[in-house]
Amino acid sequence: MLGRHDNVNFLGRDLDEGREAIFLRQLAAAYNDIYASALAIVGNGTDADDIIQEVCVVLWKRYDDFEQGTNFTKWACSVAFNVAKAFVRQQRRQRGYGLSDHALARVAQIQNAGSELLEMQREVLQRCIEKLPDEDREFLFDCYRHSSTLAKFARGIGMSLNTVYSKVKRLRRRLLECVRRTIRRGEG
Repeated sequence: MLGRHDNVNFLGRDLDEGREAIFLRQLAAAYNDIYASALAIVGNGTDADDIIQEVCVVLWKRYDDFEQGTNFTKWACSVAFNVAKAFVRQQRRQRGYGLSDHALARVAQIQNAGSELLEMQREVLQRCIEKLPDEDREFLFDCYRHSSTLAKFARGIGMSLNTVYSKVKRLRRRLLECVRRTIRRGEG
């Protein structure tokens, strides 16, 4: 029977608790991109769910191959692509039809480009948020930080709901313009 201080992971291997925590944080941060990579290849949510389970096991088993400081998401998505591609090949053999490896690679390339664009937009958005005056930045953070409704938030800060909506809309528009301007200038 294992005690609470026994060092065993979800695969039953001995582990360094810090190493597992780092892996799980990286996996959680990359999960949506990994899932999107698998789904782009198989095109079916149920199949993607099954593939993701296998991908998580493969990622943990091959985690020693991952070079810390490099892009975990990119590495994990390439693993997901390979697992999904193997799944599609198996399906193609069983059915006698399906996408070629070249077509699958093209789908993955397009999906990766979309992920990279979103990541760049997130980074630019963060820089644009940092450019906002402190008061506006805090207003937005407080607005989104509270899990209750905007109506409760407005009451809590003594503003009308329409005023809060207007201010949020104005700030979001400023951020969108900043992001577009920054990307157009090639500063992303």
